Amino acid sequence: MNRLLAIGFIPVGSWVLNENHAIRYTLNSNQNTRNILYAFISNGTIMYVGKTTQTLNSRMYGYQNPGPTQSTNIRVNDLLRKSIIGDIPVDIFIHIDNGLLSYGGFRINIAAGLEDTLIYETNPEWNYSGKNKFKEDPESEDIKKAKDPIPEIKTEIKTIGSFSVVLGHTYFTQGFFNVPVDYSNNFADNNSKIELLLGNTTNSIQGYINRQANKNGTPRIMGGVGFKNWVQTYFKQGEKLKVQILSSTSIELQKE
Repeated sequence: MNRLLAIGFIPVGSWVLNENHAIRYTLNSNQNTRNILYAFISNGTIMYVGKTTQTLNSRMYGYQNPGPTQSTNIRVNDLLRKSIIGDIPVDIFIHIDNGLLSYGGFRINIAAGLEDTLIYETNPEWNYSGKNKFKEDPESEDIKKAKDPIPEIKTEIKTIGSFSVVLGHTYFTQGFFNVPVDYSNNFADNNSKIELLLGNTTNSIQGYINRQANKNGTPRIMGGVGFKNWVQTYFKQGEKLKVQILSSTSIELQKE
């Protein structure tokens, strides 16, 4: 949280329960401010980071009263409600774009530029880290629906190898898995970033390779919260995960 305060985030409100035990937001300033980054903070912990071109009031209303097709709003609404019912406070912080930053004569949108970096660096529990933000952001979903559909282009993905791992308790709950020694040389060096393509979806997440966790130096693929959420959504504990190696820094994950 201190990192957010250091770059200019300010508290503007909080989430509470109304008399019907539904969530309600309260704002004490900047209700009509647009083009902002916002964060939900609980006991000093960053729980969620997002951006909006709407007014702050309109964006918070979306979480308070999600539409039937707004999957992100519905998910975050449920998380907010569970926290508040459990007497865990959730405060609203924002970062205002003052419009002063530019490069080569072009104005830089601070909210758009910082969102992905903040999510990657702070790894908020309620964000699907690294997911396709155009799909994750309900505002972008509205924009996408308004545009002409783009024909799907199917391409054959070439692999350089594949293997399977059993999703035992640790892999199922901790957000990582180990690479068998026979495939170790197919992966990049320690601390290299790696893209995880989540099979049968358009989503991907960014993880990293840890070659220090295992004594023999074989890679441990650290997918974090995004990988854990995907696994727990589409798999049952004990099922097999098929890993197709696309390059030393890119893999595709599917159910076997």
